[in-house]
Amino acid sequence: MKFGDYLKRGVEIAQLKKDAIQLVAGDKEALGPALGILAIGGVCAAIGALSLWGIIVMPIVRVIGMFIVVAIMHFVATSFMGAKGGQFSALFAPLSCATIITWIGIIPFVGPVLAFIAGLWLLVVGVIVVETVYQIDRTKAIIVVAVPVVLGIIISIIAFFMGLSALALMGR
Repeated sequence: MKFGDYLKRGVEIAQLKKDAIQLVAGDKEALGPALGILAIGGVCAAIGALSLWGIIVMPIVRVIGMFIVVAIMHFVATSFMGAKGGQFSALFAPLSCATIITWIGIIPFVGPVLAFIAGLWLLVVGVIVVETVYQIDRTKAIIVVAVPVVLGIIISIIAFFMGLSALALMGR
């Protein structure tokens, strides 16, 4: 497949088409285009946020973040949810291709809000992708997707209160 085909499949995955999920999940060459789609999404987010520095940083953050999230999801699915097969790359590629919907973030001012909404939809997409790739029921797939979200919220709360504590110690 060519890069344009992966873009098309990404849109189809975002539309919850299981045949597109299976096609990309089984494609051994999908990792490169998936990384490209993720990185372009980071550039779009930076442009939409009018952040020149973000054009360099956001693609890196998105790729690293996706690796971490998918690693957690893969671990939970294979260790606790009785996944019947499914490899890391089979989860990573379709989820990354589906992030094409966050490219809407390129629109200045309103783009970041639209990309946030697209990101919420990606949670739904994630459930269907996990369900399809790992052949587990919907409830287990929801748990798999929820674990990194909950961990992220907990880490954010801890970081927030640590920041407040640091400010209090500095006398501000």
